[in-house]
Amino acid sequence: MIHLFLALRYLKGRKKIVFTFSNMLSLFGIIIGVFSLLVVSSVMNGFELDMKNRVIGSKAEIKISDKNYNPITNYAQILEKVDNLSKVRNSAPVCQTELMLQNKKNLASTICFGIDLERQNKVTEILENIVIGYPSSKDLKNDGIIIGLDLSLTINATVGEYIQLSSPLGTVPSPFGLLPKTKKLKVIGIFLSGMPEYDKLFTYISLKNSQYFLDYKDEVNQVEVKTHNLRKSSKIAHQIQAVLGDDFVVEDWSEFDANLFNAIKLEKVVMFLVLALMIIIASFNMTGNFIKLVAEKKVEIGVLKAIGASEKDIVRLFVNVGLIIGIIGTFIGVAFALILLLAQDYWHFIKIPVAGFPLQWIPVDIRILDFVIVPIVVIVISFLTTLHPARRTVKIDPIKIIRS
Repeated sequence: MIHLFLALRYLKGRKKIVFTFSNMLSLFGIIIGVFSLLVVSSVMNGFELDMKNRVIGSKAEIKISDKNYNPITNYAQILEKVDNLSKVRNSAPVCQTELMLQNKKNLASTICFGIDLERQNKVTEILENIVIGYPSSKDLKNDGIIIGLDLSLTINATVGEYIQLSSPLGTVPSPFGLLPKTKKLKVIGIFLSGMPEYDKLFTYISLKNSQYFLDYKDEVNQVEVKTHNLRKSSKIAHQIQAVLGDDFVVEDWSEFDANLFNAIKLEKVVMFLVLALMIIIASFNMTGNFIKLVAEKKVEIGVLKAIGASEKDIVRLFVNVGLIIGIIGTFIGVAFALILLLAQDYWHFIKIPVAGFPLQWIPVDIRILDFVIVPIVVIVISFLTTLHPARRTVKIDPIKIIRS
């Protein structure tokens, strides 16, 4: 207890309430560093989570395809095997192909997904993303098509209009040679996923119509899966791989847009390192401040040694000084960061002033691990910062101090 009492006296100096000016600077450095690190980390987590949800809402969590990218003929058995896994929520068959859309003189390419709407809606958020129209499974089977909002603007088509879907390759023999397959489809819905590249490229038709364009019988080229836990998709994908064997390739969401998520992770690491420099700079300031403190308190240290304080006691005294600053600064920084993040998560008062941006406010994702690791690292740095100045007290000779 005496070590803590003396440490507080050294921090306050001659003042009765607050720390000395130099100690306050060290304290503010720790507070700002912890606050900035936690806030930026949570915001980056929020953007990453939002991006995951948008990608998964359009592409599902896990995809299963043939290892040689051949059509899957026994997809009904695969659906049954996958659905029997306890950690899998739902699965759906999908035929994916690249086609051309035409509305009068307007042309556009599209990545077309042939789906069973009822099953697909349990795997992705296709119906939740519909902004115009009320598509049903029956409408889709009756030569209906669901298109993205940006794509509808490109070809100038809306719900109720008929557009032509055609294969870019000629596969139908005729007296004039091979002609592409074409089909008139009715727009029954327009979706907005929040991912502009998806809204400008993706379309959905019935499984039967997609099989017509691909020359498939009762076949698909992939099976999409939704799990009970998004964070464990990779582990569940490995379990599915073990059940299905090496004849199939099982990929989780992180592999669909690997470049996108790798860029987000890299940006998060860089931001973390840059902000961590603030704490390191604050630690250098603390080191210089403590060296100055040791020089100023040389007489008091000599007196303490003369009356029986050991070198270990003196070192412990100065270590306590650094730990007090580190713990108080960390606690205040964590409290301020938590208050701001919870307020933003509830009220969304910090907006994104960008017209047409998928998000209208800054998202946050508060992760307990961040609020555990960052304080521990900061307190450890505060402890290490005091070691060098504290060891300088060992060289102080009490006899010379008393004589002088």
